[in-house]
Formats: sequence, structure tokens, C-alpha cells
Amino acid sequence: MAKDAKTIREELARPFAPEDLEWRIQVTSKDKTSGLAIPYVTNRAIQDRLDEVVGPENWYNDYKPWHGNGKKDAQICGISIYFEGKGFITKWDGAEDSDIEPIKGGLSDSMKRAAVQWGIGRVLYKMTKPLWVKIEQKGNSYVICDTERPKLNAAYLELLDKLHQLPTSPGAAQAQLSYKRDGQAGQQAQNTAPAATPQKQQQMPQQQAQQSQQPLPFMTRQVCQYVVVSVSSQQDMSGQPLVCAVLQNAEGKQAKVYAQGSHPMLMPGAQLYDAQITMRKQGNVAFYTLDGYQVAQQAA
Repeated sequence: MAKDAKTIREELARPFAPEDLEWRIQVTSKDKTSGLAIPYVTNRAIQDRLDEVVGPENWYNDYKPWHGNGKKDAQICGISIYFEGKGFITKWDGAEDSDIEPIKGGLSDSMKRAAVQWGIGRVLYKMTKPLWVKIEQKGNSYVICDTERPKLNAAYLELLDKLHQLPTSPGAAQAQLSYKRDGQAGQQAQNTAPAATPQKQQQMPQQQAQQSQQPLPFMTRQVCQYVVVSVSSQQDMSGQPLVCAVLQNAEGKQAKVYAQGSHPMLMPGAQLYDAQITMRKQGNVAFYTLDGYQVAQQAA
């Protein structure tokens, strides 16, 4: 069944994973040691999002050069999406050619701006708090130091946490869970299970545990309510017990979580309240741990 326009808009607007963002320097300090960082969604992530939401056969982009009067040349990009009963609808935006690889940069930036017209990455405009980071010279320009990336990722995830949303995994389809705070229905948030092999699923929580001496730079916490769908017992790399549970909300959306130790109360049909779920990152893999919960009803 074809998706309706509302569903397409909502799915296009889902927040991206931190890995799908690139950060650029907007302005620099006088001494060229720090700069104001601005986030953008990468073109690859935009393409993946469009493929995922509407299918690669139901969208395309088009470019038109635009020559300014005495100004930099610019590129205009239009992103067209097919809607059932309406055909293709196109939204346009443009950007000036960049100083490095001018035309290629202009094409890339114009597509990013056209994507925003469709709501893709628009949440980044809510990052109004200035983010000053350390920079270093690279060739004739300045770039953000690699050591600043955790700081930028943390600021982005903090914004999503305030909006009661979770980022999608890099390039992966997401399940949506409705979260609640203090017993009141909140806005819909995004959640997902990691796309990993069974061997990696057993290793990830142990890998996280090995780094538990320091706070993970990639995490967000929400309070939610759902029902246990299935449970499997595993072992981590050290041989300690590990539980993998699939949780489902009232709308039928599901997500996979991991809990260290033995959890006899986690049984299919059990209703969990005040569950604390933490999203963690290990390399390019996102996974979720169940750090606390209350069982309100146990299946017979």
C-alpha cells in the first residue's frame, strides 16, 4: 500500500544519526584557534533517506546552473517525489559554488538545501546555541579538530533529548516508539535495534562494559512503557549472562534492547513501566541497553 503524504513527511523529517552529520566552520575567532560549528546532513544520508522512505524509483533530483550578476555562480537543485494520485512534486533551493571544487560543492550544497524544503534535516535549525570548537589549518582553509567531534555529537543528542526524539541509526530504517514522561503522553520518538550479526549482538554490551569507566559520548535516555514480546538468554564475551529482549509499544512498533545479568521478570507478555533505555554507540553500530524498569503485570 502506498504511503500517504503525511506519513512521507513524518518519515523524511526523522532525526539523523550523529554519524550522518557533517560540521563546518561558519566564522573563526581572530586568532584562528576556534570556530563556530554549523551542522549539515551529508548528501549520502539524504539519498539513503529518500530511498528508504519513498523508494529509489519514486524520487529524483535535477540541477540548473544560475549565474549571479557580478556574484559567485550558483547551482539550483530540485528534489522531486512521487505522490499517489498527484504525480511528482518538486521543491527547489540553491547554493553558491564553493571555494574548493566550486561546481561540485555548489551541487552538493544545493541538494542539502532542497532536502530541507522537504523537511529532511530541518531539526538542525533548532540548534540555536553557538558551538565554538577548536580548529586547525588544513591547506588554505581551517577545519574542525577531530577531538571536537564527541562534543558536537553530544550537543546534537542533547537537542534531540529535549525534543523527546531519538536519532535513527546510520542509513538504517527505524521503528517508532511513543514515549511518555511522568505519565503524560509525549511526542513520538525514534528508536531502532542495531543491524548486527548474532555474534556482534553478544559482543556489543561487553564492549560497552569495557568502556564503562568513562561516560559514553553518544547516549540519550528516555522513560517509556511497553510490553515484552520475546526474550533470549545469551552470554557476553566474558561469559556473563546477558538478556536480549524485544519490546513493543501500543502501536505495535518494536525495538531490541540488551540487559546485563539474569532477568527472570523479563518474560513474554510482561508490561514494563518506568523503563530506562540508553542508546549507546560502538563504532558505527547503535544499540540499546535496558538499565532499569518496573514490571506492572506478569504474563501467566
